[in-house]
Parts: sequence; C-alpha cells; structure tokens
Amino acid sequence: MLALALLGACVSVPPPAPLAPGDTLQAFAARRLEVPGLPPAAEGWSRAQWLTAALTLNPQLAEERAQLEAVIAAERTAAEYPNPNMQLFGEYLTAAAQSAAWLYGVSLDFLLREPGARGRARQQAALESALAQSDLSESIWQVRDALRLALLDAACAHDEGALLDELVSARQALLRSDRTRLALGDIGRPLLLTDELELARAEQRQREARARATDAVARLASAVGVPAAAVREVPLRWSDWNAIANLQTEGAERWRSEALIARPQIVHALRAYDLTEIALRGEAAKRWPQLHVTPAYAWGGGGLRDADTLNSNIESESALGVSFELPIFNQHQGAIGEAVARRTLAAEHLRAVQADIFGQIDRAEAAWPQAIQAWSNTQQLAELASHQQQAEARALSAGESERGSLITAQVAAIEARLAVLQAAYSAQLAFGTLEDAYRRPLTADELAGPPQVLPPS
Repeated sequence: MLALALLGACVSVPPPAPLAPGDTLQAFAARRLEVPGLPPAAEGWSRAQWLTAALTLNPQLAEERAQLEAVIAAERTAAEYPNPNMQLFGEYLTAAAQSAAWLYGVSLDFLLREPGARGRARQQAALESALAQSDLSESIWQVRDALRLALLDAACAHDEGALLDELVSARQALLRSDRTRLALGDIGRPLLLTDELELARAEQRQREARARATDAVARLASAVGVPAAAVREVPLRWSDWNAIANLQTEGAERWRSEALIARPQIVHALRAYDLTEIALRGEAAKRWPQLHVTPAYAWGGGGLRDADTLNSNIESESALGVSFELPIFNQHQGAIGEAVARRTLAAEHLRAVQADIFGQIDRAEAAWPQAIQAWSNTQQLAELASHQQQAEARALSAGESERGSLITAQVAAIEARLAVLQAAYSAQLAFGTLEDAYRRPLTADELAGPPQVLPPS
C-alpha cells in the first residue's frame, strides 16, 4: 500500500509555463488579420469573414473557451471515487510483569458517501459546464453585435463623409456666390454671415464624421482582437447597409417564442436553478449519517513472555472501526432552509430574466416599424428635394433663375440625402436591436457574396 501511495506521488505533472507581461504585450502588438481559411484582409472581407476572424482572434472569447474547458475538466474529478486514507502506527506495550514489546499496525479509512452523492456531483459538474457554455454563447453574440455596430458605423461614416464633402463644396460655392452678390449690393451682410456660419457647421460635421470613422476602426479592431494598426489600412465594406427595404423580419413570432425560452441568459438562469435543486438534495441527504469505515491490522510481540498468566505474547490482531456524525445539536435544518431559500431566489431570477427579455422584445418590435416609417418619410422628402434641384437647374438653363438659387437647392438636396442616411442608420440600429432581442441574425447578409469594396477610412 505504501508503494501505491508513492506511485501516486510520482505521477507526472505538466511543466511550469510562466507568463511575462512584456512578452504577451509584444505578441499582441504583432497581431495581424491573418486567419487560416480566409483570403487576405487587403482584398476586403464580408461581414461573415469578419465574424470568423473575431471568433478566431478575440482574446475574451479565448478566455471564455478556456473557462469552459476548465469547467468540463471538473466533470472527471466529480466522477472519481474518493481515495482511502492510510495510517501507519506503532505502539509500545508494557505488561504487568514489566515485559514489553512493540506493536506495529496499519489502518485504512474509507469514506462511504451518502446515497446519490457521486451522482449529484457528476450532475452538478455537467450543469456547471452548461452554465459556462451559455456564457460562451452570450459572449459570442456580444462580439458579433460589437462587430456589426463597428462595421455599420464605419460604413455610415464613409458614406456620410462623401456627402459632407459635397455639402462643404456646395456651401463654399454658395458663399462665393453671395459674396459676389454682396459686392453688387443684391444682398445684405447678415445673409453672408449666415452662409459663413453654415459652412463652419458643415466643416464641423465633416470633422465629426472622420472622428466617428476613426473610432469605428478602433472598435472593430477591439472586437476582432487585434491592434487598431492592423485594421487601419484594411478596406471595410458593407455597401448595401442603407438598403433598408431589403431587411425582413419574417418568422418573428417563432423567433420571439424561441428567444423567451432559449436565449443564453435564460439557459444560464435555468441551469443555475437546477444547481440549487441539486444543492438542496445534497443538504437533505446529509441527514443520513456519512460513514467512515476504518479497518486496521497490527502485528508484533516477543516481549511479553514472562507473564504466563496473562498469556500476552502478541502475534497479530485485526480491528474494524466505524465513525459517523451524531445529529444531537442539529439535524441540518438550517442548511436545508438556506438551500430552499437559494432555490427560491434562483426561480425568481429566472422569472425576472424572462420578463426582462420579454420587455426587450416588445420594445424592439415596437421600434422597428417606426424606424422603417421614418426612413420611408425621409426618402420621400429627399425625392422632393431632388426634384426641386432639377427644376432649379432647368430654370437656370432657361435664364429664369440665378446660380445662387440652384446652389441653395443643391444644398437642400444634399441635406435631404444626409437625413436619409441618418434615418437608414437609425433603422439599422433598430434592426440590430431586434436581432439582439431574438439573439439571432434575421437575414443571411453575413453569408452573402462580396459586396462593393469601400476604400480605407
């Protein structure tokens, strides 16, 4: 038995794997958008390819996967039987005749666990694995959501920047035209000041759009798990992001029902409730005595031969001990009551999570039609502004108008197109909120073919 104990101590263990923050920092700084199975990022990735890169490179997801592996490893521990404890002892015996002898022995302590303890331990480990799996699923969705929003912001900022460039140019042309009219005495100075103020506002909007594009690139890099420098020169593409009419929500009722019972947060809460149920069963099982069986064997003798009346020449002896808890001061009712209270808390938490998700879905489903309607209204206004610009162009060609009026109509048309762009962005946000509420993509756009490539922001 001693040999078995020594053999267990000699089991090989993994070698040390020290970490140096400087080395990990250097490794992260050297990361680039290189993912096996994907084309070079310089060719422009689709949303599905960006998501594949994030699932491969994101450090937070790597940590979640490691956490899941650690929890799954605990399932093996839960399935193991407890090892017995061995005790070696020696006793010096002295008889009445002052003749002495040594007695040597060995004992083993076997734990007889309460009924069903091993099964509950295995079930608990499996539930904790399910908890970690639901956490990983939620983290994957959060990464996907951050990635989608960053790509949306980058694409919107790109298109908005192009329109703002046009707006600044039109405002500059209008300012030059009004300066000429001021010199001729056709307009007053206040109108020119208004032109200068509107030009300054357009230039400020232009700078803000560039800042949003830069921030979107940084957030995209964070979602993927690479430094911003690795993304800065990569083309970002989502050319049809503002095609709101293509977004569909068919099957929403089925997705709603599935989300209310199968979203990762609900699965997590349900598994947490199951864990409290197992804990309650375990506390209740402790009312049964947990037995320790201790067989022992001793040998010795040779020193007690003079006391014949005692006949105490010891050769060997065996013993069997049994120990268990005496439920004198308590019967584990306190621990059982705590377990019942924790189970009640877990049940209420599940109901609260479900109610919160219910509210999220209700709000998202109510906001989506309003966003679609707002986008449709701005589309109509943009069409009217475009028609007005065309009419001013025809009037100028016929000599019935002046260039300042045409530029003013052009500015109004650009502003209307910017309003459409903002309405499309708001609709995409509402659509993304609906996807978040259902925790599922509502369209196959992430798997679509390569759209037009946008130049780097």
